[in-house]
Amino acid sequence: MNDFASKYDSIIQDPLLRNYYGEKDFYNVGYWLLDTLNQQEACENLMEKLLEFIPEKKGTILDVACGLGATTSHLLKYYSPVDIVGINISTKQLERSRVNAPGCNFILMDAAQLEFEDDLFDNIISVEAAFHFDTRERFLQEAWRVLKPGGNLVLSDIIFESTQWVGDWLVPQKNNVKDTEEYKDVYVKSGFQQVELVDKTNQTWGEYCRHVMLWLREKFLAGKLDEPTFHEYMTVFDGLLNSSVRHYLLVSAKKV
Repeated sequence: MNDFASKYDSIIQDPLLRNYYGEKDFYNVGYWLLDTLNQQEACENLMEKLLEFIPEKKGTILDVACGLGATTSHLLKYYSPVDIVGINISTKQLERSRVNAPGCNFILMDAAQLEFEDDLFDNIISVEAAFHFDTRERFLQEAWRVLKPGGNLVLSDIIFESTQWVGDWLVPQKNNVKDTEEYKDVYVKSGFQQVELVDKTNQTWGEYCRHVMLWLREKFLAGKLDEPTFHEYMTVFDGLLNSSVRHYLLVSAKKV
């Protein structure tokens, strides 16, 4: 757990990408609309799209793999701090989360080994993280256990075509599925019902890669990025865009 956290810390704190993401400490691909101005706005859009799956925003909510706390901070638009819990496996990221979402409860915890009692939360949200977990299936079983009857699970998740450009350590092989039918079956076997999958690959992953590459090109042409760094990042994001992701999914499921 600590080894993964250390490696992920180095990615999420990459100085160049942190500059791209803006001030709110988001770190996901976001949801791009025609009038979306920047990455931060796209990330806020993604949160709103996921929260649309929860019509009545009441009760408690668990933010699984909360990153630097930007997703948790967004939840404060709808929930009281005392009703929000965020978990992560990185101590460093949790420290930043407490700054970004004051008053919320943040706990060092593995998503696949939730240290909560049964039937505790009304809602669970996880933004672009389940493919990291060891494993997604164990997380879903745990999520079902700690949700109250009638509780909602909402998340964005990725089915990868190839892990070449993201790194094999980021996506355990046990999380690989061949299609959305096999993916949905993991939820059903974990006890969830009313499982809804919405494929938004182009509006999320595709637009994110294209916007990052445009931003990198602008930085390079303005003399703010040296040529080797420019080509290194462009090669990676071209690979991410064209050969990495099969499906970027918005997911809703219910414990009945």
